[in-house]
Amino acid sequence: MSIDEKYLNQLRQAGLHISPPVPAFRGGVWVGKPKDVSGNNIPGYSGGYATVVQDAPPCPDIDAPLIKFMLLDDIWVVDGHDSCGGTGPADFVDEWATPEEAIADILDYFFGDPARMKKKAEEQRLFQERLKRLKAMEP
Repeated sequence: MSIDEKYLNQLRQAGLHISPPVPAFRGGVWVGKPKDVSGNNIPGYSGGYATVVQDAPPCPDIDAPLIKFMLLDDIWVVDGHDSCGGTGPADFVDEWATPEEAIADILDYFFGDPARMKKKAEEQRLFQERLKRLKAMEP
């Protein structure tokens, strides 16, 4: 089920980028914070998404991990799951009864308490360290 534009517009008004609806998210969207919008971020972070929607605006340069915003049945979901192969220490999936609660959660992630972003930054740092060690082992 697609999310009503009035809720997406609240996120846009805060400066956030909203992807076209994603069928795999049952019409939910990616939410990202462009680099030129102040707020919580990870220095040096780069990411985005690909879309098959013709004429859709591209994902801007972002400086924080994207999150998914979905309405699944009657539950509003804010999904900050980045890890592969399971749930990582910085991943979160929050479920809310109302869209207002979900929007407040999204705004807090990007602009409020930086604790979740700091966890994600630490996981990024550890990943980069592991990658560097692996590359050093290459012939």
